[in-house]
Amino acid sequence: MESIQWFIMGVLSTLLVFGFSYLSLRVKAPWYAWAALILGAIGVLFGIAWAGSSFNEGVPTSGAMGLMVFTGPGIIVMTLAWRYLVAPGLKKN
Repeated sequence: MESIQWFIMGVLSTLLVFGFSYLSLRVKAPWYAWAALILGAIGVLFGIAWAGSSFNEGVPTSGAMGLMVFTGPGIIVMTLAWRYLVAPGLKKN
């Protein structure tokens, strides 16, 4: 079970890299927009990895807290960066 978790994390990481590279061709966003998106994505992936490892070790409370502490702010940062920095660049094209 643990091997499939890390395989899925690798697939998600690869999809994020390809998605960001495709998006960089379509949108001319400032550097801080890309930094916010990348840091948010890293936070989300880290939170998912933390939760999966905690659940495998039998500590579900730590997994739930990891999702709240790491994944929640990552999603918020990515949403705000997309809404206010990336989406206006999509409308211009």
